[in-house]
Amino acid sequence: MARISLIDDEAKGPHEPHFERSRRLWGTVPSFYRVLAHSPEALEHIIGLGRTLRGRWRGEPERLRLMQLAILTPSIMNQCVI
Repeated sequence: MARISLIDDEAKGPHEPHFERSRRLWGTVPSFYRVLAHSPEALEHIIGLGRTLRGRWRGEPERLRLMQLAILTPSIMNQCVI
């Protein structure tokens, strides 16, 4: 059971462009985005941070792998459902 409710994939609001882009890129909206959609500003900033880091480290696959591990490890430790 989620501790924080998830915003429905089809809900209307300022988060819609981010959800639509996510569906286009990955075919789904990650639960993390659906939680952050409670605060569209937070969602926008975290997406911008990820985009900036991936762009900066594009030529450094080791750093990209470490970033992915930093994202996945807490989820695994907390037994999050994807």
